Amino acid sequence: MATIELQGAQPPGNVPHYVNGRFEQFLRDDEISGVVIDGRSRGRIDEQLVGDGRLTFKVQLTGAGQYQFNDAPASEIAGECLVIAHQPMGVVKRQIILDDTEERSVTLFLPRLGDGRIAGFEDEAREVRAASEFLAQRLLFRRYQLPRAAALCAAEILDARRSPWTQERFKRAKIDELTCLLLDFFISQFNRSDHHGLTEREVRRVQQARAIIAEHLDRPLGVAELARAVGTNRTRLNTMFRAFYGETIGQALQKERMESARALLGEDALSISEIAERCGYGHLSNFSLAYKAYFGMSPSVARGSAA
Repeated sequence: MATIELQGAQPPGNVPHYVNGRFEQFLRDDEISGVVIDGRSRGRIDEQLVGDGRLTFKVQLTGAGQYQFNDAPASEIAGECLVIAHQPMGVVKRQIILDDTEERSVTLFLPRLGDGRIAGFEDEAREVRAASEFLAQRLLFRRYQLPRAAALCAAEILDARRSPWTQERFKRAKIDELTCLLLDFFISQFNRSDHHGLTEREVRRVQQARAIIAEHLDRPLGVAELARAVGTNRTRLNTMFRAFYGETIGQALQKERMESARALLGEDALSISEIAERCGYGHLSNFSLAYKAYFGMSPSVARGSAA
């Protein structure tokens, strides 16, 4: 396990003047560094940062910001998500964060080592070499749905309620766990994007199928009907879908339903029964069981914690 220095008891001067709250930096002995943020912005932040070739993973539970690289169009990142970014040397990033924006996040920075490898990978497997070479001079900035395991791990890192004699050891272990989860996720996404073996037309078909699934959560299409809608057959769609997304159509439907339910529970427009119906559950009890199995808490508890 990598050694981590945690500056949890930093003097106030080490906390950026624009952060009102917790700002903890850490450094592992494998040269991976990072920062834990749990606070609000003090004033409007508008700054430019010059790229140094690091690969960045940002696990954001709460937050919002606007980002622009060189002269490219700006991208807005808000809410719970995972952002993976690679900013080549010399590329300028402008980031804007509005006053009093709440942020709860854990960010990891993986530098490129002297031999060209990305820090954190313990071997040079073919997939690792391919990903490292792919990123060498490329700008990468992508927002992903936050994997549940990474979300739970980041939440535990941000939870500062443990006893002082166990808190730092627990945090070190969780940062190491989060690093492993994100490295695995990155390689799986790289493989899916570049080594799935599908043609461009097949990729468009599975992406269209995924969009149809998300649009019909209350009355999902059967696999055969879904295949006809995108111009292929059931067997081929199942094969292509798993190759591209790494999960079955049924698993994708469940994920879309649960993520939609979680978003709706954060609002007050619909009752829990109405949310269950909108997500395709005819009985509230079935919805409650499915939600608790997926997120580890009941819909009513989730709504209460979001209030």
